[in-house]
Amino acid sequence: MTSFLLPCGCGVDISVSSSQAGGLATCPACGREESVPRLRDLGKLRAAAAPRGEGDAGASRRWTGMHTLVLAGSLLAASAGLLSLSFTPPEVEMFDDATIRSSAMRAPTDEVYSAWATRLVHASVDRPPTEIEAKSRARSDYYHTLRNGLRTAAALGALAALAGGLGVLFFAPKVDGR
Repeated sequence: MTSFLLPCGCGVDISVSSSQAGGLATCPACGREESVPRLRDLGKLRAAAAPRGEGDAGASRRWTGMHTLVLAGSLLAASAGLLSLSFTPPEVEMFDDATIRSSAMRAPTDEVYSAWATRLVHASVDRPPTEIEAKSRARSDYYHTLRNGLRTAAALGALAALAGGLGVLFFAPKVDGR
């Protein structure tokens, strides 16, 4: 809180705050009560210097590029990190190996052979992917790339915020030169 110096008739300055505006202040030297100006006139008094170590710690520093780096890095990290969570790639595999194996083990042998002979014989390793498989793979690759890019941006934002925070703590100039 800003303090002002109210001159007393004895020559001593009385420290008053804005909460005392329009009231009375007692002089610590002579004990006389002096009238404190109204709030709008309080600014005409001299401002009292804040004692060392008192006051708002954040008020002793100006806004610098380091503060901007902290803010921008934090915003980037938070937004990119949250956005990356919303990009879940679709499943690439059309079938899960474990599911196929358990289904084949439960099915009667003649049904397994019939399915293999008619449909699964076309699913060899040497065949080119079908159009659906190729589109699914491309979509999955796109989502993976996008999600990883957002995660990288989030990590870079966090590093920028950390670097800016360290810069503010150790290198940012203070207003009063302390």
